[in-house]
Amino acid sequence: MEWQPDEQGLQQVLQLLKDSQSPNTVTQRAVQQKLEQLNQFPDFNNYLIFVLTRLKTEDEPTRSLSGLILKNNVKAHYQNFPSAVADFIKQECLNNIGDPSPLIRATIGLVVISVLEPLISSVVSFMMMIS
Repeated sequence: MEWQPDEQGLQQVLQLLKDSQSPNTVTQRAVQQKLEQLNQFPDFNNYLIFVLTRLKTEDEPTRSLSGLILKNNVKAHYQNFPSAVADFIKQECLNNIGDPSPLIRATIGLVVISVLEPLISSVVSFMMMIS
């Protein structure tokens, strides 16, 4: 069965993404604290990829911001993601790499690169060892 977001959780994530676009520094600090709390829950990354790839009715800056936060989470914590979360992210990226929006395609590309970075580093290290 495919992962589906809880509607209340999805609305909270969307509100957080919209708040993060505020120029108010107090709001920005509150958003940063909330993001740090939410990063304790691997499922949060499912919400981020869902917003990026599935919520086509949301504005592109919000969708892209969701992907940029996801990219940062992948870079920092991917090795700790449960396999179901990692698989969902990979599948969503593959299914949506051809999004009609250039901004969304580019953001998905950044997520993909972040996922592949550790693998690429390992291959390069291995190649250097056998040379």
